[in-house]
Amino acid sequence: MQNKRVAVYRMPNEQDFYSLVSDKPLDIDSLSNNSNFFFSNFENNITYSFSLPEKTTNKWPDFHPCLTENQAEIKVEDYRKKITEITKHIRSNTYKKIVFSRVKNIEKQPDFELQTTFFSMCKKYPNAFVYCISSPETGTWMGATPEILVNQIGDKLSTVSLAGTRVEPTQWTDKEKLEQQVVTDYISEKLIPFSQNLTVSKPYDINTGSVIHLKSDIDIELTPNYSIWDVANSLHPTPAVCGIPAEKAKSFIEKNESHQRGLYTGYIGPVGINSHSTLFVNLRCMQIGEKKISLYLGGGIMEDSDPHKEWIETENKAKTLLSVLKH
Repeated sequence: MQNKRVAVYRMPNEQDFYSLVSDKPLDIDSLSNNSNFFFSNFENNITYSFSLPEKTTNKWPDFHPCLTENQAEIKVEDYRKKITEITKHIRSNTYKKIVFSRVKNIEKQPDFELQTTFFSMCKKYPNAFVYCISSPETGTWMGATPEILVNQIGDKLSTVSLAGTRVEPTQWTDKEKLEQQVVTDYISEKLIPFSQNLTVSKPYDINTGSVIHLKSDIDIELTPNYSIWDVANSLHPTPAVCGIPAEKAKSFIEKNESHQRGLYTGYIGPVGINSHSTLFVNLRCMQIGEKKISLYLGGGIMEDSDPHKEWIETENKAKTLLSVLKH
């Protein structure tokens, strides 16, 4: 049971859950096998998948989770200083946007169980992609993400522009509207080479339970000879998780965040299995340690971002997972 590689997932708006279990090391960057469960690391762009997994439906697998050391937290005053620094960079046109994240470590309750937490997330967030993965290579992660990177049905591909955050009863400000429009424009431009037919919906509210985001649906008809991986690799990392320009923003993130993101803001999901071909952006996730649980929390920083409000935004995002952890 030790050292098993395990993935359990539940698709949005579905009742069934699926599991994959393998005794073999994870495959790395094996994208030619288009029937697998995939998840990627933000820093090194490695894509993991399973080697000859046993697949089951609605049966929780028997395994011991691989637990790792918890990530470093950043103090609130240091976080605010970083946000101020980022806004200055943006005003000087060094960047257009940077998504800055932090870790919030909480004590793991004595009665914490992966299975119970998974089902609690499924019940509380029926519209989210809910998962649990465990491996010696990555440790153990869980999440309930609302964001699709790319979904494929036949030659039709769809994605979303998801950005901006508020809580009731506040209203959208120009900052959040601009933040979401920047993401929409970026994604649309990236998709043009793969299709002649591109449609974008008007922004609308999506309630993820603890916070509300602005969302636009983006659909294309995939040109022959292109695959879901061509589109995914072009889109990722999106401005909703990294920034603009992407490479410069990613370099800043890696030098300035106090933690390694690991699987946070990578992509995750099934391709070609159980009638599913959808990759999600790994948000609203947590890494399970021996004594603590690390919650990963980020926010999109624009030139007029307020450091105090950005901290509060990350605290509000933490409630998505805290609400199922009895904290």
